[in-house]
Amino acid sequence: MGLLDDVVGAVKGAMQEGAEGGAQGALGNVLQGSSLGGLSGVLEQLNGSGLGHLVSSWAGSGENLPISMDQLKGALTPEHIQEIAGALHMDPDGALAHLAEHLPGLAGNQA
Repeated sequence: MGLLDDVVGAVKGAMQEGAEGGAQGALGNVLQGSSLGGLSGVLEQLNGSGLGHLVSSWAGSGENLPISMDQLKGALTPEHIQEIAGALHMDPDGALAHLAEHLPGLAGNQA
């Protein structure tokens, strides 16, 4: 059963990576089409809101500090949050949770 367990684990890992990449890709597309100016615009907003230490942790240091929904809510305008939520077909809190989960990886992939 050891070989079967290894194969199943590898398949599950590949599926999870594919889902993560798909979620980040979709989020990247939404941000690119937003009035924020794409991913770089979001990162600028976060830097300007005192969250530069988080942004820099995503850009190659390997630290990848998490960002909270509250931090995002404080850095982005309600209009931007609503715009992202609408594009993701989510409520604002769901969109913030999605953004908090995937933004560090998306930013790290762009670094």
